[in-house]
Amino acid sequence: MIKDITGRQAIVMMAIVMCATKFFILPSNLITNGHQSVIYVMLLFFVIEFLLLLVMVRVSMLHPDKTFYQLLTESVGVVIAKIVYLLFFCFFIIKLSINIIETYTFFLGTLYDELSSVLYVLPILLLAFYMTYIGLRSIGRSAELLWVFVFLGLAVTLIVAIPNADFGYMLPIFDGGANNAITILSNNSLWFGDYFVYLFFLGKIKFDKNYFPKFAIISGLVMLGIVFFMTLFYCIFPYISGIVHYGVSDITHITTHINNIGQLDWLNVTLWTFASIIQTVIFAYCAERCLSDLFNIKYKYLSSSISLIILVVVLMLLDFRLTKLIMFVQGPVHFLFPVLLVIALNIITVHFIVRHKEKRQKKLAGVIYD
Repeated sequence: MIKDITGRQAIVMMAIVMCATKFFILPSNLITNGHQSVIYVMLLFFVIEFLLLLVMVRVSMLHPDKTFYQLLTESVGVVIAKIVYLLFFCFFIIKLSINIIETYTFFLGTLYDELSSVLYVLPILLLAFYMTYIGLRSIGRSAELLWVFVFLGLAVTLIVAIPNADFGYMLPIFDGGANNAITILSNNSLWFGDYFVYLFFLGKIKFDKNYFPKFAIISGLVMLGIVFFMTLFYCIFPYISGIVHYGVSDITHITTHINNIGQLDWLNVTLWTFASIIQTVIFAYCAERCLSDLFNIKYKYLSSSISLIILVVVLMLLDFRLTKLIMFVQGPVHFLFPVLLVIALNIITVHFIVRHKEKRQKKLAGVIYD
């Protein structure tokens, strides 16, 4: 079976997807009411995500030639598999909406005074359609070429912000109470769960040597980088985080080191554009795969077109407004993430139970044969 992406490309895509848009408005959303407590809760939350992601990686290595849909149908049946794919389709449409509206608003607040939403979204949708149509292989190659710029942006952001941070604000631990922090994190849960895209890489990865430890190290470092950024953000803006809306630009804009050499914060914004574009394309690919397997659509251009049309309808209903997006994502729809989390845990459990039974049956059959 010909594979679409290498292990290196899978690691790079996952690393970019996990951190791409977490540095825009999410820090302000979390920290305004949760303060330092939400950072400690988020660290624990990332530990759970990290362990679940590693289990997914292990499953993909146990079944290198099977897609997620094939594993689902074998483990839980066609009907449940289609229900799961419908939920995932809704999840990726919401993630695309978050990505596009948040990045659009970010550009308005940093680079442009006026920017037509149509002129902004049209080229992005055309790119998403084209990349989705030609397949995961091209997406993987593009991510492999651009990852240097993304992580250069992350490194610049963290390094130049450190001198302005007062880490004393991180104490005392859970001063505001853990329950409030958990509630805030739950309301913003749809900004997380990016690791679910890995499920749609199953059966398409050509595993490299030492793939598992490399994946674990890189994904762990990315998650720690996100937590460290949140920490820097709070330690720089402990009392005004509610009015600092664009973390990745504001945290560098205030830095005297950058101001002294000519306002290089726009360069950091440009570098993070690559991450946002890659994330958009990968989410569009996952949404197209969900729709294709859900309704047995054989033509990529058709499933891609339908998924992007649905995305445009959602964007129009939200009117490209960040306030409407936040109300939408923090409303009842935020329960979609924990539902998918429970589904993923149950599916993985069922998978290993079925695999154990198959191994036991083969062992018994071998004993009987002998």
